[in-house]
Amino acid sequence: MSVFSSDLRKKIFTDLVVVKKLGKISAEENLRLAEEIGNVPQAGDPRWKTLIERPGVIKVTEGALFGHKETLDWHCNKPSNPERSPIIWIYAVEGSKGSVTSWIDNKRAYEDLPNDVKEECKKVKITCGFKRGGYTDDPFFREHHNTKLEHNLVYTNEAGITGLFFPYLQILGGVPKDLYEYLKNHILQDKYRYDHYWEDGDVVISEQWLTIHKRHAFEKMNERLMYRIAID
Repeated sequence: MSVFSSDLRKKIFTDLVVVKKLGKISAEENLRLAEEIGNVPQAGDPRWKTLIERPGVIKVTEGALFGHKETLDWHCNKPSNPERSPIIWIYAVEGSKGSVTSWIDNKRAYEDLPNDVKEECKKVKITCGFKRGGYTDDPFFREHHNTKLEHNLVYTNEAGITGLFFPYLQILGGVPKDLYEYLKNHILQDKYRYDHYWEDGDVVISEQWLTIHKRHAFEKMNERLMYRIAID
């Protein structure tokens, strides 16, 4: 029997970040619950095979994805990929206590903008990619800039919620410099941030258009194991 209500997908796109206490469950159970929300794509890149706990479930730990103990700075899921998944599931398997991940609510940040800035933002389209030293130095990722894929800076998701699509460390083109700095300083105000202090058995499910997230530095990454699932 599911621990989720039938309207969880809508809640994710409305609330943007949803936290559940699942207790100790297997990778298979993680995958089954995630598939109640949407399709879980299989990793197409052969490099991902060494990171997989089971198809669709990626390990986040030392020696796997994002295994470094330093900060994993503000980002969202694959903004340069036209087939990006709009939901990310992160489940704490073990060793998570003491680690912290933060999310920015770019719906609220957009709503608080002056009207003239909102109008300026509506005219902007962005292009994204990966530059080493941006949000991570992880050598797993290839540097690139997808100039052919444009996103609206002001985005409305599938639940009709409008806000900023502003993964600023992954944006490589489109935003005037002054506006970029203004928006960055605006969204990074503490009032738009949710800090999650992990306990084993927690899952945080987040919408990937109107949020960005950051993992703070954690010395015990060799003991911390998370499962990460992308959901279409």
